[in-house]
Amino acid sequence: MMHLFKSIRKPRLNRKLLVFLFFVLLSAIFWFLSALGREYTTRLSYPVRYTNYPDNMVLVGELPSSLDLTVNAYGYTLMKYYIGRRLLPIVFDVNSFSLSRMPDTETMNFYILTSLARTRIAGQLGADIDIIDIEPDTLYFSFTEMISRVLPVRSRLDLEFESQFMVNGNIAVDPDSVTVYGPASVIDTMQFVGTAILAISGINESLTRSVDLTGHQMLEFSEATVLVTIPVGQFTEASLKVPVEAIGLPDTLTMKTFPADITVSYLVALSDYEKVTPAQFRAVVEYEIPPPATGRLPVKLLKQPEFIRAVRFIPQSVDYIIER
Repeated sequence: MMHLFKSIRKPRLNRKLLVFLFFVLLSAIFWFLSALGREYTTRLSYPVRYTNYPDNMVLVGELPSSLDLTVNAYGYTLMKYYIGRRLLPIVFDVNSFSLSRMPDTETMNFYILTSLARTRIAGQLGADIDIIDIEPDTLYFSFTEMISRVLPVRSRLDLEFESQFMVNGNIAVDPDSVTVYGPASVIDTMQFVGTAILAISGINESLTRSVDLTGHQMLEFSEATVLVTIPVGQFTEASLKVPVEAIGLPDTLTMKTFPADITVSYLVALSDYEKVTPAQFRAVVEYEIPPPATGRLPVKLLKQPEFIRAVRFIPQSVDYIIER
């Protein structure tokens, strides 16, 4: 019986607890709604985006990334800020204000009192927020004159080829030069404009890619991207005999080398294999006085086709005799 009695009273206790919790929740809701209807003075940090600088001027230095606003607003307005509006930046149109030049300076340093921007900032935040104060109270701007200069574009590549494939020709950039706009202090030190690093692996054919230009954050380019074309061919190893020529001899002397030829090995694209001839090479030894102590003369390869790669030759030096 006692067990049955307990089992009958338990639901009655649960109902009382649920009723109590309901009224607690209802009270909290009414308190929260009442709090949202009250006015509060608080400080909000708003991100700011600066736009529209004076013509032919470039900003140097840094500006505050946010403004601290002391505001008066109802609770429900502040709740909207904390939920979503904090990510919306204040747009500060610099050229719409009359900039004040810093006194006793010949440089292009200016300032704006943020109190003068209160009305425009309030217009972006909405009529529900009353701005009382803005920090910092002054924004300082340092400008330098913008110039332009045409500079060549240089590609930055990180390429990996499949076996027996290599660059076959000149890598082309289109356009090969761009106009750069920015402060003279930056542009005058530049020799070229670089691309972002183009990394490609497993290459087995010619390709063209669009690549972004990179540079100082204060620079602008006439073109944001360029096309980089990489000619690719399949290469094979080949070799041929090239006669050794003696140079620097007096007219009364002749020289014979042993061996009379060297063997030149190289990599060549399959499409250019038949184009390579011994006449495209020039191997020489130079007459020396006094003669080298080793009794051998080093061989120099003065000429070779531009379209071959990894050139090497043997022997590196030769014996010789001189005859009158």
